[in-house]
Amino acid sequence: MKLRLALKKPSGKALVAIVALVVSPIAVGVAAAGGHSDDKSTPQGAGAPAAPEPAPADVTGAAGEAGVRSAAAAAALEQCRSARLVPVGNAGWGVPAPSVWESSSTRCNLKYGDDPQRGNERFGDPDTAIRTLQRNLNYCYGSKLTVDGVYGGNTRAVLKQVQQRHKLAADGIYGPQTRSAMNWRLYHSAKSIWSTGCYSSL
Repeated sequence: MKLRLALKKPSGKALVAIVALVVSPIAVGVAAAGGHSDDKSTPQGAGAPAAPEPAPADVTGAAGEAGVRSAAAAAALEQCRSARLVPVGNAGWGVPAPSVWESSSTRCNLKYGDDPQRGNERFGDPDTAIRTLQRNLNYCYGSKLTVDGVYGGNTRAVLKQVQQRHKLAADGIYGPQTRSAMNWRLYHSAKSIWSTGCYSSL
């Protein structure tokens, strides 16, 4: 079966820096992530975020089918209802990332309509998870989202552009595959400082 998806090229918005990002209390988890980087090997904070790459023209064949399957798997996960600092390497840096409520797991999703609770579930703090994602999209991808904790049309549109840039199925759902492909701004909890660059660390 051949699947063909037309992807739009992301706009060339200029990258902007957020003057200050506010991190709500985020528990430092025990699950360490391997520290590889698409932009730099270590968070030395000297560079600006990388310019957007062009999106692929289309996704066909087995790769397209795999993208659809991974998008369906991401959609089936529970809603991210918290955020945590995921350690990166051994230098004290970590990535503030959306996570499962009261867990060290970041295998969860955020999608259009999360405002902030999904359905009848009223536990956890998805507002924090959504704001964490919106701040990172603003800093690392130059979007100008209102950091409001609502996963609306603008947040979905920006995430689709990020997914296209990283050659993922552009479904607008934040899940584990998107999390691992994205660039993130790092935070050093001991020194209370942010990296100036963005890294693909998870």
